[in-house]
Amino acid sequence: MASLLIITSVENLQNEINKVVSSFKNIPGIYVSLNKTQKSIENILKKTEINTNKLFFIDCVTSEKTRDDVLHISPDQLDLLSSAINSFIKDIKGEKFLIIDALSTLLIYNDENKVAKFVKGVTEYASQNDVKVIAFSPETKGEYLLNKIFNFFDKVKKR
Repeated sequence: MASLLIITSVENLQNEINKVVSSFKNIPGIYVSLNKTQKSIENILKKTEINTNKLFFIDCVTSEKTRDDVLHISPDQLDLLSSAINSFIKDIKGEKFLIIDALSTLLIYNDENKVAKFVKGVTEYASQNDVKVIAFSPETKGEYLLNKIFNFFDKVKKR
């Protein structure tokens, strides 16, 4: 299954995410939020008339548990985050997708090598399990990281 890294401006980031999420109509997905709370992401998606019923959220921004169906994992716990993603992938039957927004945010909490290892592990596991992976990164941050992780994706697009 294909993996895609989308590098875009900070201003376009949410629009690009909205386009991708809306393209997966009625397909369950995992949304790893690194730069906004699950609640704000869900509100933004609903405003653009995107159904969020089939999205499983992993919120790495807030630690406060507001709903039972949302996982809250600190962005410095990459092993736990990876394990949670893998569990979701195993638990969701049939076609599915994984979205990771603002990958470069992980650099605030982790060193580049750790983030690159995390991205490599997630993309490999997703590929082995026929999961489409779409990761986003603002073009202004983390260029060294981007150079390290380009190879882990089937396609890289600058928008």
